[in-house]
Amino acid sequence: MYGSIEDQLLQACRRLAGKGFLNTPEDSCSMRVPGRLEMIFVTGLGNWRQVGNSDLERLSFSVGDASAGLHAAVYGQRGDVGAVVISSPQWARLLCDHGGVLPPIFDEQVRHIGRAAGSLGEPDESLPVGLRKALRSGTNAVLIGERLMCLGTTCDRAVFNTELFEKCAQAFILAQATGKRINLIPGWVRLIANGRLLKDERRAAKSYREGRIPDGVNAY
Repeated sequence: MYGSIEDQLLQACRRLAGKGFLNTPEDSCSMRVPGRLEMIFVTGLGNWRQVGNSDLERLSFSVGDASAGLHAAVYGQRGDVGAVVISSPQWARLLCDHGGVLPPIFDEQVRHIGRAAGSLGEPDESLPVGLRKALRSGTNAVLIGERLMCLGTTCDRAVFNTELFEKCAQAFILAQATGKRINLIPGWVRLIANGRLLKDERRAAKSYREGRIPDGVNAY
């Protein structure tokens, strides 16, 4: 099991690094170990393109380290989350200068990322409270300072959500620069999409309780 999880996490890191999403030692990625209160975790790399097995750690959810502890807190609150990516993509960082909120503008966005949580600001003592509140809505993306935290029921889904958020952030910022009206996804569509997302998350949580990785929705 561990080898398979480690391989998935390494592939995810390399894909994100190749797209310029993992850039600094403060970025981090992790994946839940099904059936255990543990995760495979990686951070602190200067060159994410060269990530390897020796960079991975197997940590308990009780870890107290600030970076790993943030991942552990997500897993503790959201039993459906199978992977967490904290990255620093260009357009997500720029979104912080445009209010920090990504409005619902794409079908895929509301279906897989969920409700817009906005920015929680720079990490401080209030971060755990703000994060818990944001995660209760089932959202899969939160801005923490200029870093993007994306969640997924599987490792692939967390990667797709990171890429999806960046694509949506770019489209929103460029559209906003034109000064023209930006059409939002209708409320009834958002309601249906959010219901389906929450159903996926409940199904994923059940799978992890049973000690297995759930089937993912592995596309945008």
